[in-house]
Amino acid sequence: MSTSDEMLLNSMTALVSAHGKAISRFGASVVVMTKFVEAVLPQLSTAQIDRTLLVFRAQLAEAMAVADDVLLPSEYRATLIEQANMLLARLGSDAVPTMLRP
Repeated sequence: MSTSDEMLLNSMTALVSAHGKAISRFGASVVVMTKFVEAVLPQLSTAQIDRTLLVFRAQLAEAMAVADDVLLPSEYRATLIEQANMLLARLGSDAVPTMLRP
């Protein structure tokens, strides 16, 4: 194997390792946030859920606008919608906003 091939292989190995670590860190963050949501939601009163839904929907609209403006990949938008709908369902919202449907 030539020196340039070895350098390329080492660069690719470092890149894969860095991405693997970043994905692991992101995954751990998602687990922590999910467990937090699972702990908090059952503690909310009906009035707190209603207020939370209003604020959450407004923030989702803002996030969707940013996602549309930045032209992020379609997978990002689809996942954003999927996760938002899952949380809205957990909050007991039957009326998922049209803009949050895929």
